[in-house]
Amino acid sequence: MTKKRLAIFALLSTCANVGNSQTFHVEPITANVVAEDAYGTPQSNTVTVLFDNCSVIFRPNFSDSTILDGAQNAALITVRGRTSTPIPSVKDEQLALSRALSARKYLIERGVSPLKIHVNYASGSDFIADNSTPKGKRQNQRVEIELVYVTPTSSYSSVPQL
Repeated sequence: MTKKRLAIFALLSTCANVGNSQTFHVEPITANVVAEDAYGTPQSNTVTVLFDNCSVIFRPNFSDSTILDGAQNAALITVRGRTSTPIPSVKDEQLALSRALSARKYLIERGVSPLKIHVNYASGSDFIADNSTPKGKRQNQRVEIELVYVTPTSSYSSVPQL
């Protein structure tokens, strides 16, 4: 918790006990009691895998599969399935979802906990290329996998007790 949240918590705790006969003293919490960034700064890496038209077969290239082989070390993984259709339909949303689930299955087969994987999908949005060309359309038919890593800092030794 940040210093501000802890101060608010201490204030609310004091107010909640006003009606009781108990009295206690609340000390302000300083920065050297609770580390501001005990777990380090999160780092992320995004892998984009393209799909053929109407395909749900997940085939990452060699460099992407190398990155995904280390995905079990990620704290959180977000898989976003996309289509190249400008006007969303139920069929396109199912295709986007199937692509995302195909990527999820790939990760689980390589030892990633299903609890770490968040699936998101959309059709007809988030275009990254000109959808009027075959090359641009293929770039829009994709799954983006964001891997978020959180590592403890070197000075971090134990969980702070409050």
